[in-house]
Amino acid sequence: MATERVEIRKAHLDVRRAGRWPGVRWGRLLVVGVGAVVASTIANVLVAQALVSLLQVPATFRSLQTASVAPLTVIGVAGAVIVFAVLARLRPDPVRAFTAVATIALVISWVPDLLLYASERSYGTTLAEILGLMSLHVVAAGIAVFLLGRYGFRPREA
Repeated sequence: MATERVEIRKAHLDVRRAGRWPGVRWGRLLVVGVGAVVASTIANVLVAQALVSLLQVPATFRSLQTASVAPLTVIGVAGAVIVFAVLARLRPDPVRAFTAVATIALVISWVPDLLLYASERSYGTTLAEILGLMSLHVVAAGIAVFLLGRYGFRPREA
């Protein structure tokens, strides 16, 4: 009877671990996550400055200014790192799951930009400015998916 209980507990633990990696190197994920936030923020600020210059965006369009781009990029990519960490804990293939979630999140993140275009069209907001904003989402998502997927997750040996 005691051996049956031990076997049942062992089977129960195996079921709970099914589909999960044996462990995550959280320190590694933290370093890569911070790197993704920093790299995405720098890239987005540089791209935004280039777009402002190239498109001759007026100073009144604040969405492409560094003061708007930098904090929103930090928040978005930090959120992506948290989602990746959760998926690394819960999913058997967190990189694949994160890529799918990030793709869906990218499309959803364009909605406010499109609404901005629709609402401020009469105020001189151009489609080029909105597409520039949308491209910043692609830059941040691309960097986050690449860095987290490639370097953020190395399962521990069982």
